[in-house]
Amino acid sequence: MNQKIAFYLLSIIAIFFIGYNYSQFNIVPVKPEIITINNNDEIEEYKLDNLNLQQQLEELNNQLILALDELQSTSQKLNLSASKIQVLEKELSSIQNAFNLSDSSLKKSNAKLLENEKTLKDLEKALSDAELDIELIKFDLEIAEANLRAN
Repeated sequence: MNQKIAFYLLSIIAIFFIGYNYSQFNIVPVKPEIITINNNDEIEEYKLDNLNLQQQLEELNNQLILALDELQSTSQKLNLSASKIQVLEKELSSIQNAFNLSDSSLKKSNAKLLENEKTLKDLEKALSDAELDIELIKFDLEIAEANLRAN
């Protein structure tokens, strides 16, 4: 979207400058003319030509004004889009920072969990060994009781 706006903006600027330069090169200084008045038809024709040229000039002037308005509007839209992009980039950066913090916290939690699981396994093994020792002691006790009763 930004590329379209930039393209339109640059196109309008280029058209404006090409038209301006073209008009500057094609403007021929006005040479004084001596008009011989032979009849009223030539005067009317000259006035009509002059009026037509003035109308064309006014029409071109209006087109130039419209093009400048469009250029200004496009420029404002481009500035607005650029500021929105900056805001979105800041938001994205803060989200990325929050993600990095969460990821770091998750890695620490996983390391702690693995450590706790290892401790739990060690405790389970110690409990199993203790149970086995208790069973052996019970067995020895039963043998000792049996020997006592037999004596």
